[in-house]
Amino acid sequence: MSDQKTMASNPRLFRSIILYSLLLGCSCFSFGASPCFLTSASGQRRTLFDVSTSPLWAAASAGESNLAPTTIPPAENETPVKKKRDLHPPVIEAISHGLLIRAQNVPTSPLRILEEDGNIEPWQITLTAGKIAQQFVEEWQKREELTLEENEEEMQVVSGRVFAVLTRLEELEEELLKRCNKVSEELTFSFGVPPEELKTLQESSEDASIEQIRGAAAAIDAACLFDQQLRYNRAKSLLAMFLHEIEGPGLRRNNVVLPCMAVDFLSVDHFDALLGAVNDVSGSSGAINSVEEKSVENVETTVRAPPSQSLHPVTIDAIADAFRVRAQNISTSPLRLLDSNMEWFDVQYSIMKFAERFLEKCTKDNKNNEEPKWTEEELQTIGGRIVGVLIRLDDLEWEWNHRVSTSTLCKPESPDMIPYNQWKSTLGLHPDNVEQRCIKTLDMALLEENDFARTRAEKMLALFLLNIEGPGMKASGNKAPDDSEVDFIQDSTQLNLMMPK
Repeated sequence: MSDQKTMASNPRLFRSIILYSLLLGCSCFSFGASPCFLTSASGQRRTLFDVSTSPLWAAASAGESNLAPTTIPPAENETPVKKKRDLHPPVIEAISHGLLIRAQNVPTSPLRILEEDGNIEPWQITLTAGKIAQQFVEEWQKREELTLEENEEEMQVVSGRVFAVLTRLEELEEELLKRCNKVSEELTFSFGVPPEELKTLQESSEDASIEQIRGAAAAIDAACLFDQQLRYNRAKSLLAMFLHEIEGPGLRRNNVVLPCMAVDFLSVDHFDALLGAVNDVSGSSGAINSVEEKSVENVETTVRAPPSQSLHPVTIDAIADAFRVRAQNISTSPLRLLDSNMEWFDVQYSIMKFAERFLEKCTKDNKNNEEPKWTEEELQTIGGRIVGVLIRLDDLEWEWNHRVSTSTLCKPESPDMIPYNQWKSTLGLHPDNVEQRCIKTLDMALLEENDFARTRAEKMLALFLLNIEGPGMKASGNKAPDDSEVDFIQDSTQLNLMMPK
């Protein structure tokens, strides 16, 4: 109960932390947000939602294509031909399913928070969206007989877009209703907006009561429950707005290309009514796009003062503390999968609670000071980095051990060679291949040796900033308060080893 009260006390801050983390690659189903592949050298550590790939940001490829490639079986004596797979239908289908789940108002799968409703927390929305995205992609993979080797990027893109839209339903739907208020009733249905919902909006004032808000929610839920076509139309509209005004502008500005970026599933009339001029691919006059553009413009033109103090020490403290918590293998607050019966979402929930409690402690320690120790943006950054590293901890640990083990740092004939008895204090790694052979020995060392845990935390944070947060921020046109700089690794050999591959 205390955890719920804490999160409810400042839902805006906590929601910002979670969204910052997830949309920069800390999603609740572990997708990455880096155009730089962490495991490109070996290619051995790969999962369905690999840290090295991204549903939002991907390595720029030659030319933009709106379809993902697949292979056409060749005729006799012919070379296999690649055809293009349209990713929009599965994304629309998954969003439509999400709208149905929301309409059913299942207490364990919330996708809406109504004002004065203290029973639902923002992190629950995030987890529900992640579950829907992950479960749909798994079903889609089986249905289409997709494989990780050939179709990983497509699955990442589909899951990422579903998750991104479902976590933005409130903002996207608010803007959709405003635009439908200016078009004919026939068009509003084609956009997935029932007349009852639009009527409720037109009758309510800016200071709408909770009853009016609940009435509008009930109107769309009733329509989504029984009208599959309207639900499909609404999903299509929400995806179009997301692609055209949120994902597309930032990616194109930074020459980042993903499959199926163009909104080619609306008619010309519908596109023009919903999104503006057909030829305006870079953005629209809508509120969502203007907010995105202003945020990027501010980043590019405004020179911000750096943080009054480094954000790294407190973040490293949190990660080192997480190592000690994880080493205890507490089943009620797991920071790793402990057995086959445990769900990954249990781990993610524990990570979010850990970050939230740590930030609460940081702010409590500062109560007696006249001025805040950190700004809200800095707290969001710290919390985002804690979640970002812990979500990927297994991958980051494996990657650092792999890079060191295959480098000159462990070659006896190299002047860079570091003796095994200095690995813990210098590299944050346990010598003698303990990393791969005995997790229990590694946990005990991290639990008992504070310097080892802190050094290891430094390496994990540095890898995250250099390979994930930094490139992800650049691709989105944003900047962290400290520009994601890694100024706490002094050894140039180690720093070069950590750079994106």
